Amino acid sequence: MEEANRVRFARADAKRDLKSGMLDIYDLLMDPSEELKGAKVEEMLLAVRGMGRVKVTRIMREAGVSRSKTLVGLTHGQRDRLIRALGCGEEG
Repeated sequence: MEEANRVRFARADAKRDLKSGMLDIYDLLMDPSEELKGAKVEEMLLAVRGMGRVKVTRIMREAGVSRSKTLVGLTHGQRDRLIRALGCGEEG
């Protein structure tokens, strides 16, 4: 129970930080914390400021990532395609 709450709070924090810009989606995709590994990619993308359902669906389709995919379940190829589709990570 305590573990579940810890994970829930970590995900809520991550979403808030993505929304505010304190957390970069690139960093999250490259190195999710232990609590966030099981989070759905779609759920995290939707938390990014300026990302709506339509854009997230298009990006995930382009990257070949299913809606049920978790952060830890991404292959290297999927992660790379997602980052390219998001246009992030090039500068750093």
